[in-house]
Amino acid sequence: MDFRNSDMFAYRRKKRSTIFAIPAKPRHKKVAINWRAWLWGAFIALALMGLIYLLIFSPVLKIKKWSVESSNFSSAAQSQEIADQFFREKIWKIIPRDNWLIFSGHNLSSRLLSAYPEAKNVSINKDVIKGIKIIITGRSPAAIWCDSLAIPVSESIDATSTQAVVALPQSEKCFFTDGEGLLYHEAPEIFGTGLPTFFGNSEQDFILGEHAVASSTVQFAGQLKKQLRETGIDLTGFMAGVNGSQDLIAFTDEGWAAYFNMDRPFQSQVKVLDALLNGEIKDKRAGLKYVDLRLAGKVYYK
Repeated sequence: MDFRNSDMFAYRRKKRSTIFAIPAKPRHKKVAINWRAWLWGAFIALALMGLIYLLIFSPVLKIKKWSVESSNFSSAAQSQEIADQFFREKIWKIIPRDNWLIFSGHNLSSRLLSAYPEAKNVSINKDVIKGIKIIITGRSPAAIWCDSLAIPVSESIDATSTQAVVALPQSEKCFFTDGEGLLYHEAPEIFGTGLPTFFGNSEQDFILGEHAVASSTVQFAGQLKKQLRETGIDLTGFMAGVNGSQDLIAFTDEGWAAYFNMDRPFQSQVKVLDALLNGEIKDKRAGLKYVDLRLAGKVYYK
């Protein structure tokens, strides 16, 4: 028996079997699904959605009552309409504004103040049972401002100049102003009231909500008007200087004008004017054109 041949045969057979061997398929591990975690996640998501609906979209926290009260304010009915519209709106067209958690008193106050310059202050009281109470406080009139075609007053105007403004301007439209000089409401063309009346010019185009005159000018004119009325002189109107000028022209019911300097105390200027009218020009008062009191220690008149 030839063992070499048999060994060779066995080797070849083994080699063939190795070459043509088919690899075994890999085994996949089975992943276990944690149904309990999925169920808890779904439950929490549904609970959050329900809570959001309960707090924001359901009628539970819905603001059902609101009202507008006013003091010294003439547009209470119109402001009620703005409040109604505000509570009907939705933020991003989804979230309702009439919700206690979403409601912003600051936004409502800003809207009312922007719509009505006459409103000086808006306060909002919140009560879950009584609802929202909106209280609007109006501005108090301190002066009247009228637009006119008068000659603008400049810093260089001279009492001896023929361009001096001595006639009461003709007004076109008038507005009430508060102590800060803010135009807040249309006013009738009524003169001779206790309020100082200011005249602008065609170069100035103011609208409601803007400041037409400085607060210091309003205060000076008001005090001056009161002081001169006690001496028998009624001031029918005022014109303030432009470009930061402190000049103030006061028109009298006697047909003449007086020039004042707002940098100086009005009491001293009134004292000089009273002495002049009752002394040097007492007999010439009927033909008086103007009196210039702007310079300390000097007075010009015509």
